[in-house]
Amino acid sequence: MHDIHHAALQNPATPTAAVAPFADHDSALLRWVVARRPGLPSAVYERLAADPVPGVRADLAENPAVGEQVLRTLAADRDGDVRRCVARNPSVPLHVLSDLAGAMRKGAVPLPRIAAATPAETERLAQSPLPAVRLLVARRRDLPAEIRDAFATDPDASVVAAVAAHPGLSEGHLAAMLGRHGARVAAQVAANPDVTSDLLDDLARHRPPARKALRAIAEHRRAKAAALLVCLSDERARRTAAGHPALVPAVLTRLLTDDDWQVVEAAAANPSLPREAMAALIP
Repeated sequence: MHDIHHAALQNPATPTAAVAPFADHDSALLRWVVARRPGLPSAVYERLAADPVPGVRADLAENPAVGEQVLRTLAADRDGDVRRCVARNPSVPLHVLSDLAGAMRKGAVPLPRIAAATPAETERLAQSPLPAVRLLVARRRDLPAEIRDAFATDPDASVVAAVAAHPGLSEGHLAAMLGRHGARVAAQVAANPDVTSDLLDDLARHRPPARKALRAIAEHRRAKAAALLVCLSDERARRTAAGHPALVPAVLTRLLTDDDWQVVEAAAANPSLPREAMAALIP
């Protein structure tokens, strides 16, 4: 019978009146399914917000049908995963999300509610005195130029790092980021599609070495031979750099005897490998 109930609760055609009582069922698996259902009375969601199982509360927290009052309750939940699920809810009010910003884990993808924010909401959030809130906005890749450029000069390194890969930033902005924050933003600057070859060269020579930056440089279309040679000093970047067409032929030929088979494969597939070296690979 449990399996039948489980299947029925997952069926969107099952009437709300038949689903609601299962919010108090002994089975956590059944309550879990109810927590994900849209269109239930607010009283049902309020009962589930007090469920003893964190997973039930977490799924409830991500349910776009849940009202503000329940989301407020879940935003103060003792379980961190529940709070993070509230932040991922596309319907979470921005003032609730702002309160949660400091507890969010790092990530490159903007939260659904941030991605859907209106221009006025985006501007207001971008001016927040809290770096964690500005960081949430800085992850967007469709920011107006004035907000993007303001984030480029933000005093908080995490905000700068979040916006550093944003298309459209000038060479001056990118160089200034590195000058102020160094290795903390180096990898993100190296990943910017508009970063110049000269700046990639500077990044490659950064001291102390920024390993994550080398890995980004190794796959950047604008990287030149000098920067790629430095990338070969990093085990992971080396595998990518070996496949970059800007690597000089003599170096590519030497990489065919590398101890790392992934480096050898990348070099063998490199279109810049000399013809004679290619011919030698084929019996």
